[in-house]
Amino acid sequence: MAGVPKFTLTLLAAGWLATALAAKNSDIERGIAAYEAGEHEDALAAYETAEEWLGERAELHYNRGLVYLAQDNKEEARKAFERGTEADDAQVRASAEYEIGNIDFDNSAWDAAIERYTNCLKANPEHRAAKWNLELALLRKKQEEEEQEEQDQEDQENQDQDQEDQDQENQDEEKQDEEKQDEEKQDEEKQDEEKQDEEKQDEEKQDEEKQDEEKQDEEKSDEQQQDEQQQDEQQQDEQQPQDEQQPQPQPMDKADLDKALEQLDEQDRFLLGRPPAVMVPVEKDW
Repeated sequence: MAGVPKFTLTLLAAGWLATALAAKNSDIERGIAAYEAGEHEDALAAYETAEEWLGERAELHYNRGLVYLAQDNKEEARKAFERGTEADDAQVRASAEYEIGNIDFDNSAWDAAIERYTNCLKANPEHRAAKWNLELALLRKKQEEEEQEEQDQEDQENQDQDQEDQDQENQDEEKQDEEKQDEEKQDEEKQDEEKQDEEKQDEEKQDEEKQDEEKQDEEKSDEQQQDEQQQDEQQQDEQQPQDEQQPQPQPMDKADLDKALEQLDEQDRFLLGRPPAVMVPVEKDW
């Protein structure tokens, strides 16, 4: 949409220069005709010749900018239009500002384009193409800002989500580390318990072995004592006379003695020269 007003403005500007300057210099008229015919190099050569006669003019720089722009040489066109903004004539200044604004617009440099279109309208408030492009630049800037805001918000949400995922991942790793540490601790405690049980079993086994050794020592000691006692008895038996080695009579209790005496008395009532015993009842209990 900006192309149509720009092209129209270009023709008007070229026509204005032809009217203002061609009468004074035929080279300018020849340059304008070559530009309109698409013979850009011829147009530049004609403007160069005109500048030799007229000196450096802002209007000639503006015309050169149009030729460079037609050649798609925006860098040289911008330089030429910048010189054109120094013109004393408001129409030339407005046209130069407008063309620079179009270059910035094509580069999506909205703030720069807005500034150039505003300068154009200050020089020429009736510049319809500048009004149109200014509104369009403002709209594009707003859209871009909204898109950028949405993008920033989306990026922030993604960043927050990534951070949340990272935090969750860190928490999971910490939880796994804690679980691993707990398992290792449990394993260590289990190993300690097993070690303690083994030590306890070893101690019990040692105690049993010690008890067995002590018991064996006691039995051995008892056997030695018995052997010694037997040896002593044997030695005593060997030392005693033969008659002493015969079995000795066992003492008898009174009842057996009395019975034995009665038996002897029956065999010989007067063996000892005494009458048989007579049992006399006891008269008095002492």
